Parts: sequence; structure tokens; C-alpha cells
Amino acid sequence: MNRFTAAGLFAGLLAGTLAAAQTTSPSSGATERVESGQSRASDGTHVSYRIRLLPVASFPALPQPVSEWLLQRGCMIPQTFEAQEPENVIHGAFRAPGSDDWAALCSVKGETTLYVFLAGRYTAPLFLRSQPDALWMGHEPGSSVYGSAWGISTRTVEDLHDSTQIPSRFNIDHDAIEDADLERSLAIRYLQSGKWEILVSEDFR
Repeated sequence: MNRFTAAGLFAGLLAGTLAAAQTTSPSSGATERVESGQSRASDGTHVSYRIRLLPVASFPALPQPVSEWLLQRGCMIPQTFEAQEPENVIHGAFRAPGSDDWAALCSVKGETTLYVFLAGRYTAPLFLRSQPDALWMGHEPGSSVYGSAWGISTRTVEDLHDSTQIPSRFNIDHDAIEDADLERSLAIRYLQSGKWEILVSEDFR
């Protein structure tokens, strides 16, 4: 089980109404930023949030065409509230066995998008989905400030073969992408026959 499904318990999902007071630190493609503001919780109260955004330069292992594509679009990489090192840029064989593929969360102007960069097509990434930066939120126990709870990770083919939840109709021979709201829900996304399928969808609430 990877760390997104094993993270410690945290407070509830925030409904996504952002206050007009939302702010960010000075913009620069080469420096870390913090997106902050107020959001309305499910009980109607307003809570503060701070979302840490890392520059593309924080991920030196990225192939140059991928880095350049993200930089050209002004992408910053959102970090979860529990991040201890740069995350939400992942590598795996997402198209076929041995394929050299990447995926990343890209935040631009308060909206985050999940892109997949397949080998040989790094300058034409696949769009999987997007949502407001502050839609999925959580915090460490004892903290009053919320942060992002959207995390992606690689589910290896070995991990998938060990799972008892995947329907037998899927021919599992390469990696998948775990797309998670930490400790609340997850979807495992798998590319099969040119179409993104959801192998597993779980809601822990």
C-alpha cells in the first residue's frame, strides 16, 4: 500500500467556495510560491488554507521537453499538506511495458490539471482531469491551517497484480496512476487500448 492510502487521519473535505481574499506570493517560474486564502468547510465555517507550489526546476529528473512544456504554460506543482519532499510528478510505464512516461499535477491561476506525458509524445500530453486547487483539502492533526490533499503516485504492474480489487477483464501488463484525495478517496487510472479506464475507485468516507 502506498503512502497516499496509508496517510494519517485528517479533517473533512472542504466544499470549494474560495474567498475573494485569496492571495499568492510574488510570481516567479523559478521560485516556490504559496497560495493562501479562506474556504468554507462542510459545516459552514471558514477556514484558512495554504497550498505550497513548487517550480518545475524542483524536478530535475524530468525530460527536457516535459519541463519546457510545463514552464511554457506557467505550471507550478502543488504539494500535499503532508509532503516531506517534492511530489506530484511521477514516472512509470503508463502506456505499455517498458514505456518511459511521466505524469504531473500543474497548477495555473488556482486550477490544477493532471497531465500525462507518454514517451515519444512529450510535447502533446494527455489531459486527464482538472479541479480548483482548494477543492480537496486536509490538515495534520493539531493544525488549524489546511493544505492540498490531492496526490498522485505510480502503481506498479507488480502492485496491480497483487491487488484483489481489479476486475479480471483488464489485461494488466504496465503501470497505472493512483489519483487520490488523501485518506478520503482514490481512483486507479489505467491506459488500455487507447482509453483511460478506472481499475479501482474507493471512497473511505
